[in-house]
Amino acid sequence: MSEPLVSPVRAPGLAVGALLIALIATAPLSVDMFLPSLPAMTEEFDATEATMQLGVTLFLVAFAGSQLFYGRASDRWGRRPIMFVGLTIFVAGGLLCLTASGAGQLIAGRVLQGLGGGVGPALANAIVLDLYGRARAAKMIGYMSIALPLAPAIAPIIGGFLEEAFGWQSVFVTLSAIGVLLAAAYAVMIPETRPPRDGAGNSLLTDYRTLFSSPTFIGYALVMGLMFGGQLLFISTSSFVLIDRLGLSPTVFGLSFAFVALGLMVGATISSRLVDRMPPRRVVVLGTCTSFVSAGLMAALAWAGVAHPLSVLLPMFAVALGLGMTRPPAMAGALIPFPQFAGLASSMLVFTQMTLSSGYNIAYSQFVEPGVVALATGIFVSVGAALVAVLVLRPGTRGETPSAAGEVARSV
Repeated sequence: MSEPLVSPVRAPGLAVGALLIALIATAPLSVDMFLPSLPAMTEEFDATEATMQLGVTLFLVAFAGSQLFYGRASDRWGRRPIMFVGLTIFVAGGLLCLTASGAGQLIAGRVLQGLGGGVGPALANAIVLDLYGRARAAKMIGYMSIALPLAPAIAPIIGGFLEEAFGWQSVFVTLSAIGVLLAAAYAVMIPETRPPRDGAGNSLLTDYRTLFSSPTFIGYALVMGLMFGGQLLFISTSSFVLIDRLGLSPTVFGLSFAFVALGLMVGATISSRLVDRMPPRRVVVLGTCTSFVSAGLMAALAWAGVAHPLSVLLPMFAVALGLGMTRPPAMAGALIPFPQFAGLASSMLVFTQMTLSSGYNIAYSQFVEPGVVALATGIFVSVGAALVAVLVLRPGTRGETPSAAGEVARSV
């Protein structure tokens, strides 16, 4: 029977699990609370839409880059000091955004927020493995995959309310306060969890080579990155399309965005049930196909000249549902074979996912004017590439521990 790698001062319980989910949720909160204010900030700073979209995409580029540091650093120096460094940077970035007098300063603050906000997702999955051991970690990862979509569901609603009631600055006051509260809660609730090291661990180059020579890790990382590329394109352009082009108010936009985010939760719940009936890899294929067909429907409607909020939101709900189905078994399949450097594996999975999705989003949005047709086409292309990747690379059919992903996904 698998045992936890450490014996923390306090037995991990529901509160610890909720805190780990909240730490991961800092990234979607930071992106999605910001979205309803994009049109207003674009007008106030006299900036272009493409420039203000960099507040989303460069946040995510910085977020991805931070993964190169946090995972390995936490394996070497411990989870706690690295977590506090990241949360401090996150709060500082929020304060810089709060005092911004122009688009350049705002974007610089968003980059700092991205660098700091990357610490939660980089370390939380590793902390789960530290605290719970493989069998219980499997259950926790599954629960986290279902609960996490709550963040993108409620964030735009909160952001829309704050924008209409207090202005865009209130968004960054709220995000900075969240960072302070998370740091305080972590200091009180979670001791150092990094397992003892024998001093003769592999070199960084050896660990990287182990990860990136794994067909399972590479395959699942590519699928997750390409799938999220379509989701990120919706995140970064939907406020311009739904508010400026299709006439929704910031508050209604927040509710509409929450409806799409609900698809992630529904998909994760379906995924946890399907793995009792079929191999986890097949669930990944099914989820990717669901997103591809739904994105194709959205694109077909857009190409036919249909420009209505429902022609975007209903297919996008199903695209998100497919992503929710794909994420738990793909994430588990990529991470579980590497408990010896869990921090590095977790952070590199996030890095690969965010680099692919952010790079695609930057390239697409800088050359294509936001609109219904452009949004639908971009999502269709990204999800189509993910389907090609899962069918050609066939992750999970060979490699280190083919049953590991099933152990994780079935335990929910």
